[in-house]
Amino acid sequence: MAALCSSVAWASYPDGYYDSLDGKSGLDLKRAVKAVAASHRTISYGTSTWSAFRSTDVKTVNGTDYWWDMYSSNLVRTSGHDGMNIEHSVANSWWGKTKNDAYKDIVHLNPSDATANSRKSNYPLSEIAGEPTWTNGVTNVGRPVSGQGGGSNNVFEPHDDYKGDFARAFLYMFTIYDDISWKTSGTNWMYDTQNPYLLKDWAADLLLKWNMNDPVSDKERDRNDGIEKEQENRNPFIDLPDLAEYIWGSRQGEVYRVDGAHGGEDPQPPHPGGDTTTYEWLSQQNTALDAGWTIENVTMEDGVNYVWKWKEHEGKGYLNGSAYVNGSPKTALAYAWSPEVDLSGMQGATLSFSHAAKFQTTLRDLCGVVVKNTETGEISQLESPKWPGAGSWTFTSSGDMDLSAFIGDKVRVGLRYESDASGADTWEIRDMKLTAVAVSTVIGTISDTDDSFLVEVWGNSILVPDGARVFDMNGREVSGENLQKGIYIVVKPGFKKAVKVMIL
Repeated sequence: MAALCSSVAWASYPDGYYDSLDGKSGLDLKRAVKAVAASHRTISYGTSTWSAFRSTDVKTVNGTDYWWDMYSSNLVRTSGHDGMNIEHSVANSWWGKTKNDAYKDIVHLNPSDATANSRKSNYPLSEIAGEPTWTNGVTNVGRPVSGQGGGSNNVFEPHDDYKGDFARAFLYMFTIYDDISWKTSGTNWMYDTQNPYLLKDWAADLLLKWNMNDPVSDKERDRNDGIEKEQENRNPFIDLPDLAEYIWGSRQGEVYRVDGAHGGEDPQPPHPGGDTTTYEWLSQQNTALDAGWTIENVTMEDGVNYVWKWKEHEGKGYLNGSAYVNGSPKTALAYAWSPEVDLSGMQGATLSFSHAAKFQTTLRDLCGVVVKNTETGEISQLESPKWPGAGSWTFTSSGDMDLSAFIGDKVRVGLRYESDASGADTWEIRDMKLTAVAVSTVIGTISDTDDSFLVEVWGNSILVPDGARVFDMNGREVSGENLQKGIYIVVKPGFKKAVKVMIL
């Protein structure tokens, strides 16, 4: 017996809230984002801020409410806030401490342990080289890794659990307040006022990386709902996690579609429900290729001694593929293979990495990502990743690549490098992540029959079989009833594949 799915895990943004972004690209998209969120109710800084924090930054532990402090592990009851500050994550000294709307905007204000607040000072976000010079286990202060920090001797690196939170707050601030009086010296580590996108390249790369590696959590969604309640606007980079890639990242210049069909592509469905296993390879912190990785040289023209090699530049490691030798392209075919991954018992898997390629002649035609079935030896080509822009060595995200076709197999991920006499481009890859989601044991067991045929559309509602769940294209679980127009994904462990549904 089919029934309408009725539980809603997360609140969503209001119908039509982001319609004005549809069809925009580049700077027009950035301006449209600003227009949506810039107009809001200004909250007086101080007592009113603490009052607003009751809607945005409270967590309950064993029945007691505490301030949610992203700068320390201290538990301070909401009955007071002794030893705490209202912290500007984007330091107000960067615009001369003017008490403008940016000074009062709760999107980047947080309840903070006073000591951690003082220690992080007005330092820029960055990854820290080596051991921190000061840490409380959540807030870390130290020297920046090479290529980051923007010239500051000291930087602030938050806990991994909050890196995405801070990244999305910074993206909001540098979008909504791009026209305030940002200082042009002394504190301009992360931004360039002459750049219409405002963020410096290294800072944009870092924020995009943290945005990808630390996805939006229930905490952030709840906080965004609290911001809307108190301030009457929302952070678009929380509601639309892929948005930043279209403004600063690998999708820059492409048309954004609010319904999830960005650039006309077929978006990958979410895989909710089960336990997640993550494999992380090719870390830029490495000094050598990860254990378990192997190189397979198929053909190499005379004069080519290797194709794949682990290299370092300014303290950052990466896997380098090239057959450009002594000023000329050589013919070659070689694979770099990951360790084996068992996708048995999984309901979904995605792969992502960061990569760079300055000179692109044959790269997109001859190189790519492949998957090998280790039991049969069959090699399959994946859909092309999001390629980095040509003309620089800037690392950009490949985007999520769907591995659902290999569920149930034991596989190795491969990077295929091929070149010929017309081109032998250099391809650099790092920070690869494979995330596999197990079949959930909570929402039901795998049935002997696939009942996905029971999914139907009735008006603006989706009728689904028992145990199925409905998600929008931003990964939020929604009710199947009274939906706004758009594309939705219906999943259930018993389905052979997710069902895509369009509400017109």
